[in-house]
Amino acid sequence: MAENFVLTGLHETVAGLKAFDDASLKKFNKVINDSLRELKVEAQALVPDAPPMSGWRTTPAKKPHKSTRGGAGWPAWSSSEIKAGIVTSRAQGKARRVDYTTSAGALINKSAAGAIFDIANRIKDSGTTPQGENFRKVLDERFEGASRIVYRVVDKHRIEIQLKFKKALDEAKVDLQKALQSQQTKE
Repeated sequence: MAENFVLTGLHETVAGLKAFDDASLKKFNKVINDSLRELKVEAQALVPDAPPMSGWRTTPAKKPHKSTRGGAGWPAWSSSEIKAGIVTSRAQGKARRVDYTTSAGALINKSAAGAIFDIANRIKDSGTTPQGENFRKVLDERFEGASRIVYRVVDKHRIEIQLKFKKALDEAKVDLQKALQSQQTKE
């Protein structure tokens, strides 16, 4: 699982760049957006065209169980829907429940079928059924364990992306400092 990586001063630097150095802000945003886009494309390539298991329907259930996903039933497998559900986000907000750290960027799997495929067996549930245990076991055997799409890509490139983001933030801080010093000399 990807570990948390702290970039100090991200919010403040971005706010300062918005006010004093638009070109540096664009350069900083380009690094993050390009990195996220590369991860997204790689994650989408990992989505199998065919369902990962023979019993996984490709059409929605006609009479879904009321107890499954709030009455929606088990999600149908659609590789195009799963690929479309893999999105990037730059939304600011709480990235961790324990504090108010915000995220520089994220790769999210919004598709229910994609999320189940991606992380089945990553989160342990003590009250599983025999069918659920078999489901996880088969997926683990066929697709090398949990973290099959988004988490696999993020875990694979975590260090590289962290270094890119840190370097971009450091450069943005230097640019902001120069812009602030330039502003002070004008006054």
